[in-house]
Amino acid sequence: MTKILNWKHSDDPRDVVHLAVQALTEGHIVALPSSNSYLLAASGLQPDAVSKLNEYAKPSPIGLSLVMRAADETLDYFPDLSSAARRLANKLWPGPVMISLKDSHPASLVKCMAPSVSDLLTQDSERIHVWQPHHEVLDYVGKLFSGPLVCALATGPKNPFAPQLSDLQTELAVLAIDDGVAEAPGIPTIVQIDGNQGQVVHQGIVGEDALKSMSQWIVLFVCTGNTCRSPMAQAMMQRKIAERFSGTSKNGNTPVVAISAGVSAFGGEPASHGAAAAIKSFGTTLDQHQSTQLNSRLVEQADLILAMGNRHRQVITSQWPAMAHKVHLISPDGNEISDPFGGPLEIYQRCASQLDQHTSYWIDQLNLESLIQWR
Repeated sequence: MTKILNWKHSDDPRDVVHLAVQALTEGHIVALPSSNSYLLAASGLQPDAVSKLNEYAKPSPIGLSLVMRAADETLDYFPDLSSAARRLANKLWPGPVMISLKDSHPASLVKCMAPSVSDLLTQDSERIHVWQPHHEVLDYVGKLFSGPLVCALATGPKNPFAPQLSDLQTELAVLAIDDGVAEAPGIPTIVQIDGNQGQVVHQGIVGEDALKSMSQWIVLFVCTGNTCRSPMAQAMMQRKIAERFSGTSKNGNTPVVAISAGVSAFGGEPASHGAAAAIKSFGTTLDQHQSTQLNSRLVEQADLILAMGNRHRQVITSQWPAMAHKVHLISPDGNEISDPFGGPLEIYQRCASQLDQHTSYWIDQLNLESLIQWR
């Protein structure tokens, strides 16, 4: 009989996680929550447990998958992972997207598992599904559990997934952690990646259009209030992107997108009158602009962050130090772009001319080799 532990109402959640990790280490199967479905998990170092899990997962088109603690851990299992696949994993995880990769490298950690386990993971396709499902429980388990974690999507009586523990139709799990109904019920989407070529091979909760949007190269411009400098830079860059990449996408989406935000912005403010007037001579407009406050999601999703001045760069790097490698001043020579706010139109026009020059420089620096080309 499955022992059920309640995550929200436990006296100490750490005790719950320790029991789950102990069960996995001892070769048992446990049921764990994710944001989309409950999962059945086993240690990749326990061939018998993985074999039982595989028998359960056989009817599912998804089968078994390897759970990553973070996107960078994928390199341990796929040392020749392309920069495009690495970038996509960093964009999508944790989340309901599996990446199907070829198991081809002799130094892969897959080779350190028992042959029976690696055979079950690859089946006949020589490919392995890897992902990082989203949930606090999985984060804790990943920190405490040593070794690879293999999982299968738990199924319900009417669904190919189990949005709540009561839907779980198995006594295979000796222990289950109950966290109520999944936040966004659904099955993961499976994306096959070879080099920089991508293809959706199993449609799930994340649609193809959303995947293509999330895989775009994002250039983020940052100033103070997001009403003058960064909106002008965004508009100029977006026009140049449209000109540079016109005809490269069937649905009209470009592989690169420009956005902007301010470190001290009030959300929803229009562009300043001076900025709106100055930008018109550069073949674009700020009529639809609304200011945005800089936040973690924007900083983490951006591939390149261009700050107008040193203060903006310092704010970003101090608040998000792990993102410092992608933060630069927009001026390649290190000069600051003075704030034209409140000045005459001539000041705005001078600022716009500088931004036009600098955005032309940066669009030529983009490393588009790491972009996924979707089939």
